[in-house]
Amino acid sequence: MTEENRPDPGLLLKKLQYEEKEKEKQTKGKLKIFLGYAAGSGKTYAMLEAAHEAKKHQVDVVAGYIEPHARPDTQAMAEGLEEIPPLMVDYKGIQLREFNLDAALERKPKLILVDELAHTNVRGSRNEKRYQDVRELLRAGINVYTTMNIQHLESLNDLVGNITNIEVKERVPDSVFDQADQVEVIDIEPEDLIERMKEGKIYGPVQAERALENFFRREKLVALREIALRRSADQVNRIAEEERNILGNTGYHTGEHILACISAAPSSAKVIRTAARLSYAFHAQFTALYVETPAMQEAGEKTKQTLKSHLELAKALGAKIVTVYGEDAAYQIAEYAIVSNVSKVVMGRTNHRGIWRRPRIEVMEKLTHMAPNIDVYIIPDIRKATHKREVQIQRRRKTSWKNVFLDLAEITGVMAVATLAAYVLWLFRLPESNIIMIYILGILLSSYIANKKIYALYSSLISVFAFNFFFTEPYFSLKAYDKGYPTTFVMLFLVGLFTATLTRRLKQQSRESAKKAYRMEILLENSQKLRRCKSKQEVWTQVAGQAGKLLNLSLIIYPMEGSQMSDTPLLFPRKGMDMLHLKTCINRQELAVAQWVAANHHRAGACTHTLPDAKAMYLPIQDARDVKGVMGILLEERRPIQEFEYGLLIAMLNETGVKLQDTFLE
Repeated sequence: MTEENRPDPGLLLKKLQYEEKEKEKQTKGKLKIFLGYAAGSGKTYAMLEAAHEAKKHQVDVVAGYIEPHARPDTQAMAEGLEEIPPLMVDYKGIQLREFNLDAALERKPKLILVDELAHTNVRGSRNEKRYQDVRELLRAGINVYTTMNIQHLESLNDLVGNITNIEVKERVPDSVFDQADQVEVIDIEPEDLIERMKEGKIYGPVQAERALENFFRREKLVALREIALRRSADQVNRIAEEERNILGNTGYHTGEHILACISAAPSSAKVIRTAARLSYAFHAQFTALYVETPAMQEAGEKTKQTLKSHLELAKALGAKIVTVYGEDAAYQIAEYAIVSNVSKVVMGRTNHRGIWRRPRIEVMEKLTHMAPNIDVYIIPDIRKATHKREVQIQRRRKTSWKNVFLDLAEITGVMAVATLAAYVLWLFRLPESNIIMIYILGILLSSYIANKKIYALYSSLISVFAFNFFFTEPYFSLKAYDKGYPTTFVMLFLVGLFTATLTRRLKQQSRESAKKAYRMEILLENSQKLRRCKSKQEVWTQVAGQAGKLLNLSLIIYPMEGSQMSDTPLLFPRKGMDMLHLKTCINRQELAVAQWVAANHHRAGACTHTLPDAKAMYLPIQDARDVKGVMGILLEERRPIQEFEYGLLIAMLNETGVKLQDTFLE
């Protein structure tokens, strides 16, 4: 075989992945989305019409859930179809209709209709969102017809919000939309839609009048219509290009890498959606970078929850989450962008700038200096920026005055010892430069003891005042006869402040490096020890031990015995928890969650969007095809696992699944 005829390894891998994906599709149901650009466009009617057409061809069709819009034409079209009775849920004294997922799975028709894909299920439901219900139906091999409006698509949320001035709360991840087997756009002229609204065919008189004054204006409807048509066309083009690429009919590869810089700032959500749209348009790799600074580590719970929501949004839009540590966010972004061959960086800009705050343009300057070929996109935030103030308030509330006084007392003690040592040198008539070095040493020690920036300023001021008071003429006063002393004082202060700040930064970086080294050591150690395991029990004990070291949380493992889950879990309590207390956390409800994870190959439980009322978070331990076991992580404080630790944990569990597959073939 000549070099010219040698097949491209990358192309071969893509073909294998494509074939594997096609095989997987054959076992799953097909999803068809009826897409509209506004309420009343006829999505549900078109879905019901298609269902009747399928029924004519002897397809087993069931109406799983049809939103009761009180529209005569739609209600008439729903007649003649078998309907699964809705699940009536009592919520705050109100009876709510919900889709009965269990009844649908038990009935298992060939085709089921599930209206309103973006709907949020009532609290206490198995899944938080209806699109998650639809995913379960698809995994069960059931074909699904569903409906949604374009404003509910996650990546377009901010764009639609700018057009309509309405923030849409219920959203569908782009991955759900893009994985649909068919998307049918229900198109209608804006003038006809407005006329339908005036005739009362969509809303009641009062609601219709309000809608015509706000949302249902022609210019807004035209814009939404264009977005819907463009997005559906983009999906078709993407599928066609992927297939051509797999078949080797084109050299399509842009090599683009989009980096979204995220934080707890209000603009981050808009940054993520903009970056997602860019990655989709360029068919590019999409990465979300979060720089964890000391300030964020000290932030309050509200700020951390906001950050968590941004990370989840990025993950939902298909981004790879990367966390780096450091005080200089600009440098960390620039360094990662260069190392990872990023072609485009998207970052936010808020509407505020404090006195000591350096502008976000600094990041651009560093990027253009270090990597001039990188394109930088700045996304402004038009909302009132309160993030920094909230962080400051939360940090202030979190600060214990007792700890502040103790830190100040320690620093004062260090500077007193430094003054005593300087006095000894002064008695021996040593030069003033030696005394100044003693004080700089005291500042360094103070910075090592305390972490906050204000302490560096405090120790530097103390050193200047002490030097002036005790060691310059006239003694025991803050006056100085020598004209050179003011310059000495300023230099002492600046050098002290600089060295203190640098010491604090190096201390923080050393701490974070130690954390990362420890975590990576756990992962490497897990890999080495897994290779030495001779039995399944050893494997379970090993992975539980390493996961326990990583998380310091109690663990529950349900091994799989063939296709069935063991009813007797393996328990691994954390340090400080006895086995009896951990056993009390095991019940039928927890077992049911673990069984769901094993059946669906997807996480569930506490701090997830599926069965969130469980006590533990359950994760599948699997190889490329089968689940080998389920690990439950008891979250006593119901706080989510940090992103970096979660990534390492998943890597450990996947490696465990491969080990079980390769060594203990069943």
